[in-house]
Amino acid sequence: MQFIEEDKINEIRNSADIVSIISDYIPLKMQGKNYFGKCPFHDDHTPSMSVSKERQLFKCFVCNKGGNVFTFVKDYENISFMEAVKKVADKVGIPLQYTETKKTVSKYQKEYEIMDFASKIFQNNLNSKEGIKAKEYLKERSINEEIIKEFQIGLALPDNTYLYNVLTKKKYDINKLEELGLINKDGLTGYDKFVNRIMIPITNLNGEVVGFTGRIFNGEDSAKYVNTKETIIYKKGNIIFNYYNAKKYIHESKCAIIVEGNMDAIRMHSSGIKNVLALMGTVITKEQIEILKKLRVPIILMLDNDNAGEMATLNVGDELIKNNLEVRVVRLKGAKDPDEYIVKFGIEAFQDTIKHSIDFFDYKLLQLKENKNLNNTDELINYIKSVLKMLDNSDNLTKEITLKKLSKEYDIDYEILKQEINFDNKNKPLIIKKDITLSKKDKYTTCVNYLLYYLMSDKKYLKMFNSKLGYLKNPLERYLITEIEYYIKKYGKINLADFLSYAESDDKIREFVNNISGIVEIEELDDREFLDYLNATIKLLEQDDINKIKEKINNSIDINEQIENINKQIAIHKKMMDVKKEV
Repeated sequence: MQFIEEDKINEIRNSADIVSIISDYIPLKMQGKNYFGKCPFHDDHTPSMSVSKERQLFKCFVCNKGGNVFTFVKDYENISFMEAVKKVADKVGIPLQYTETKKTVSKYQKEYEIMDFASKIFQNNLNSKEGIKAKEYLKERSINEEIIKEFQIGLALPDNTYLYNVLTKKKYDINKLEELGLINKDGLTGYDKFVNRIMIPITNLNGEVVGFTGRIFNGEDSAKYVNTKETIIYKKGNIIFNYYNAKKYIHESKCAIIVEGNMDAIRMHSSGIKNVLALMGTVITKEQIEILKKLRVPIILMLDNDNAGEMATLNVGDELIKNNLEVRVVRLKGAKDPDEYIVKFGIEAFQDTIKHSIDFFDYKLLQLKENKNLNNTDELINYIKSVLKMLDNSDNLTKEITLKKLSKEYDIDYEILKQEINFDNKNKPLIIKKDITLSKKDKYTTCVNYLLYYLMSDKKYLKMFNSKLGYLKNPLERYLITEIEYYIKKYGKINLADFLSYAESDDKIREFVNNISGIVEIEELDDREFLDYLNATIKLLEQDDINKIKEKINNSIDINEQIENINKQIAIHKKMMDVKKEV
């Protein structure tokens, strides 16, 4: 695990202009003294994310995502905090030296070790004399040595006990080898699951080998592909092939191309199109959708050019659209899949198909038109009704544009079409404004969030806080204050942009601090506003104390105890009146 000193992190953040860095990812436009852009962390149709050059912070007023430059890069690229620091350091030209800390041991360390060792055996096989024919086959598919190394492609030998013998000599448990899908048991012995096949490792999101796809290359076996069965470390629905390798290229190209097969992905990668992922089938799972959502880029579906691929394009596209992903479609004409298309028509023609991808909604319209005679009134009516039904879950802008197209193309009155569907405001951004007329519990939380925001923004507010109050009700709030005090003592100052970086190393407060920075809305630090929230918090805490004392008075039968509690109640009331005078 990599470690970077806090001072170095602060130096990098202070050298990085958040407006410049975020502009590399999304367009920003200046409005007043801040910059605004469409938030990449939710389905944003209007610029609702504000970026402050002065305070070096960003905030979305709809989804409440906020933070500093590292937070943005980390969440946008779905990488670790330290990886985000490294990326920003590279952008501003600051060299980094890492200190290695103790590596975390995985729960399934032995399983990963076995799969990695098996992968290395397959790679060695490919480089042996038995691998000559397999390499010739790969060369014919334009997969050169560089690509073979990058994808760790190997070979399962014709000898169906070779892998079994090597692994058992290493003292790996035969039952575990079977559980991982590497061998089939036969009594007390076993034989290899993969025989005489080109072996393509399947890695998880962290790049660890969890399974294999074995492909025939000499036509001797009827099954074109044999895949690892699901195991304790390999759940097909949780994996997207080539994700680990393609992630950086996806962010650079600002889109991800999804194909069906592993070989399609490898073939495209070898042709220079490296932002490609493979589903390893025609179905997409909710776990895979979540992985794609974290990439925060448009998706181009390029599934096989057959009936199954056509149905999959519609089904997968619908699921992605439901999850607010931008989807485009490429249907390859004259070839079954990307691999065949590149071989037949060349890479330039293939790249041209990508440039001319169409919006998923337009693709669905084309599908609805297929095999219909739209000069026939009944078929035209059915087509129009199908389109209107399809618009049910669309945003108002899509509805408006589509209705106008239909009206113009088929000479139908726009108002008649509009009557057939419902326009709503569900896609308008909801701006949540500060509101102190809440329940006492919510009011306390709101006041404390604003107080803590101020305390993390300037050391003078800690002095004001300690002189008038000095404590808060909840343990996590108190813990955060001790961390703020420690930070100020160490650095002599504090600002939210730097403290957000500091909080990343503390599991106890990381989420709490990030949540506060996202929820709280402050354009400028204002001493009077801070005092308003401080006094409101004092009154809420004192009212809470009064309620507890009242409960004690009501439950007590000791007259002296009752008198003592009444005096406490009077003292708190007096203190509250003093606070009101100050306000």
